[in-house]
Amino acid sequence: MLDEKTVESLITAVDRLFADAVRKQRLTKVGSFELRNCIAYDDAFIPLLDWRTAVPLVPHILGWNIQLDTSHVIVRPPQSPEVDDSFKAIGWHRDGGLTLIQMPDPLPRLRLKICYVLSDLSQPGRGNTRFVPGSQRLPGVTLNPAKQPGSIDPEGAIEVLAEPGDAVLFENRLFHAVGPNRSPVTRKTIFMGYSYRWLRPMDYVIQNADLLAKVQHDPILWQLLGGWDTPLAFITTKDEDVPLRAWCMENGVDLGKPLSPNYPAGFLKHNAA
Repeated sequence: MLDEKTVESLITAVDRLFADAVRKQRLTKVGSFELRNCIAYDDAFIPLLDWRTAVPLVPHILGWNIQLDTSHVIVRPPQSPEVDDSFKAIGWHRDGGLTLIQMPDPLPRLRLKICYVLSDLSQPGRGNTRFVPGSQRLPGVTLNPAKQPGSIDPEGAIEVLAEPGDAVLFENRLFHAVGPNRSPVTRKTIFMGYSYRWLRPMDYVIQNADLLAKVQHDPILWQLLGGWDTPLAFITTKDEDVPLRAWCMENGVDLGKPLSPNYPAGFLKHNAA
């Protein structure tokens, strides 16, 4: 998904932010580093906002009325040998906060994330993300998917193996967790999340003004970063509020229908594959 040059650029940005967090003693209690709304901290992250081979899939799943609702850097260094198999840097959970208990069943798909992998996670035990396939269909009030007595992880859980540059897409209702990093490899990932524009973003209220100014030339990027012109822009949208709608119509993107073999890569000509 990501080319080698882009991976190198992203790693440089992540390493800089991680070194600053180490210097300022801002690591988590398990020694990892997390930074929300990272897109506002380094221009290297901006290309991921509409990355040509991944992000155009998002309107096929969620439609055109979408926004970026999180950009999240996570760095997980190797852990001590004493950490056992049951350790979870983040326990089994769904994304969505209070929506999981306040919305009636069946719980709707509201958000999805693209995880861009920057490290070699081609082997298990490197702090890989774990999924329970099919768990998006469980009732919304489910706190944890079922597991066998004595088992560490739920039934059917898988550990995602990926190489630098790979992208992993998953939605908010899917149960996921992060296991221990027993390897010498520092796990580096960037999560870019998208949701409907009428939802509050996860890690910002109003996006950084300097960042919005950098994408004013690009209406679709402006939309994705939460830009607006009128108070009703998020509820009663006009074409100028959601330029992604025109792109979907021009490219035959129909919500929920199978992808066409010639599905377009990239929202704009300068960003086309």
